[in-house]
Amino acid sequence: MIARKKIKLIVSDFHLGRGRRLPDGSFNFLEDFRYDDAFVEFLDHYRTGDHSEAEIELICNGDFFNHLQIDIHDPSPDVLDEATAITRTDHILKGHPELFDALKRFAASPNHSVTFTLGNHDAGLLFPSVHRKLRETLGDGVQVKIGRYVFDDVLVEHGHQYFADNAYDTQRYFLTEHLPAPVVNLPWGSYFVIFYINPVKKERPYFDKVYPFKNYLRWALIHDTWFAIRSVFRIVFYFLWVRFTRDPHRRSPILKTLKIIQEVPISPKLDREAKKILLSQKDIHIVVFSHTHHAVMRQFAPNKVYINTGLWNEQISLEISDLGKIVRLTYAHLEYDEHGRVNPSLKEWKGSHKMIEDIS
Repeated sequence: MIARKKIKLIVSDFHLGRGRRLPDGSFNFLEDFRYDDAFVEFLDHYRTGDHSEAEIELICNGDFFNHLQIDIHDPSPDVLDEATAITRTDHILKGHPELFDALKRFAASPNHSVTFTLGNHDAGLLFPSVHRKLRETLGDGVQVKIGRYVFDDVLVEHGHQYFADNAYDTQRYFLTEHLPAPVVNLPWGSYFVIFYINPVKKERPYFDKVYPFKNYLRWALIHDTWFAIRSVFRIVFYFLWVRFTRDPHRRSPILKTLKIIQEVPISPKLDREAKKILLSQKDIHIVVFSHTHHAVMRQFAPNKVYINTGLWNEQISLEISDLGKIVRLTYAHLEYDEHGRVNPSLKEWKGSHKMIEDIS
């Protein structure tokens, strides 16, 4: 008897908002994701044909949903209580109907399942009612993992907890004091996205897609001078505001503020953290992170592999080695051999060739 093929697929950082067009037909500048058709093809590929009888788990490793960038006109964008989390999740589901229909088909297929892990952009996943909403929409083959997801010598984690600006307080996920309902205790970086990046994207929709940021700032000082100067002053003002605000929930302690400032000019990487886990934990042979938006696969020792899944969105590189707009729909592919060992690889989804594609 031939053993059933077993595969784990890991994607991340889709940042799904409420769709490219708002209900009134206007352009949604907060929506980054535009590869619904490609992901539908991806899902259909791994649930049909040679994969129809396989045991396949799709792991969406954080920031699949974007609960921070839904409505620029929201009067309280930083208040994420249970009702708001449900509403924002519903907006996302309705904004990408074909994608979620494909996910539903995938999860309903025999021996196929879907797992969502928590990232810094999809804080609504902290509410069990959002888990129920996803299962009601996509079926019972769906689960949500809040912390590390460990299986078969593999560790999967989004990676935001290793950075001072985006780390949740895991001892206090919710704020409750003097509040009518529990509210997510958002990390500093979430406030930065809500109050700084979201308004800037209205002027420069590509602002948060450019890397390294220090190179972009130098370019902007020459070619987009007034915007660059305003941006610097707004960033400085924001740091002062979160440091000295009277609201204790938003206030950033001085040591944390300094650590965040220290991290800002550095292109974020998780190689060091992955290496530490792999070399210190004998039972972990594969670490899969996301968050940094840069796909990579590295081997630190025999049978000790690190993969970063990258993202399914556009990036604009100002590095000489890969200058320009980059789109790489990358994912981790973990396939089990006949002995139950996991063979990891980093792949890029190409899909079918399209004659015409919307660019705006």
